[in-house]
Amino acid sequence: MKTLGILFSCVLFLSISSGFSLAENRNYGLQEVIEIAFEKNPSAAIFRANIESSKGSVGSSKAYPNPDIGFEVGRGRSLDGSDSGEEYSISIGQPIERPKKRLNRIKAAEKEVEAAEKEAEDFRLELVSEVKKGFYRLLLSKKEEEIALENLRIVEELLKTIKIRVKTGEAPEFELVKAEVERLKAEKECKKAENRIVIAKTSLNALLGGALKADYNIDGAFRIPEKRHTLDPLLSSALESHPLILKAQKELEAKGYILGKEKASVFPDITVKGFFGREIDKELYGLGLSVPLPLWYQKKGEIATASAERSKAEAELVKTKIELSRTISEEFQNYVIAFDQIDVFEKGLLNQASEALRIAELSYRHGESGLLDYLDAQRVYRQTMQEYNQAFYELEVAVASLERAAGIIFTAEAQRR
Repeated sequence: MKTLGILFSCVLFLSISSGFSLAENRNYGLQEVIEIAFEKNPSAAIFRANIESSKGSVGSSKAYPNPDIGFEVGRGRSLDGSDSGEEYSISIGQPIERPKKRLNRIKAAEKEVEAAEKEAEDFRLELVSEVKKGFYRLLLSKKEEEIALENLRIVEELLKTIKIRVKTGEAPEFELVKAEVERLKAEKECKKAENRIVIAKTSLNALLGGALKADYNIDGAFRIPEKRHTLDPLLSSALESHPLILKAQKELEAKGYILGKEKASVFPDITVKGFFGREIDKELYGLGLSVPLPLWYQKKGEIATASAERSKAEAELVKTKIELSRTISEEFQNYVIAFDQIDVFEKGLLNQASEALRIAELSYRHGESGLLDYLDAQRVYRQTMQEYNQAFYELEVAVASLERAAGIIFTAEAQRR
């Protein structure tokens, strides 16, 4: 029984270990990587804290002013000098704000919370864009490694063939030297590709707050987007609902409420008082009102400052709209150019490079051309494939930049919200 228990424990341990190993080495898709970034990116936590801080200001704006309490004690003497003794008085005063002043203060704080939320939305757009670029940068590096490894495999097979041909006298010794040089070049390209993958992984993981293991992998592919954007709908939608536009609008509304609060403050708050006092020959009690008179100080400086801040917020809104329109137009041009590059490759360049390599390989194997011609054809084909992958990467970057500029939330985030 003891032996069976030990065996069972070992099997359980191996199962758990295998589970952890699979969990650590599994591939991450783009959607999952973005979700991790939302949760683990350090800057995301800062924006969440800013929103909570703004909500705290709303709570403060709704607070009522504290009451005042006063107590006085002393000795007194009647006017005719016949009696003397202790006298005291107690008073309680409660300041009462003007309703309009209080309402404007609360509304301003609420609009500042909404502005902070829109700022956080804009950050999420930026984070999604950067994560997508990092994800496809890593995917491009992996594609480059695949091409380098495939080239190394071909060169090593070619080297074996040339060794046999040199040994049998079918090829000169010099071809073997050239093949050895090509193998060394291919090995160097593989090492470079490995280093690029390490750098791309580190950069992407930094956006995720270092949440992934060093040996993590991604699952993705370069594809032409199913939906093609057009400029006018992007501009129209962005000018209505982009987080930067909405943030500027909320800030403008907040400044308007602050101006309203300052204007309402010209008429001062009143204080309601209740008091009780005991003197030598009588007791006093009653209610009273205290109202400051705005004769000398009428909040002109505060009103002027609030009015200027509101004008500044109006100008910022106009400026944001202009800059956003310019950025979207520029990114759309990059987007169109990226699609055109893909079309160039798929409508002829890839087929031409593949056909040239096929002909060069047949010619070399039949002795109709030399090794250099075959290696040149391989090099051209390999470079064409690298440029094709680079064009796809640039298309993904263009899509990410355009959607970030236009305020298009990633599908997973839109569903989550």
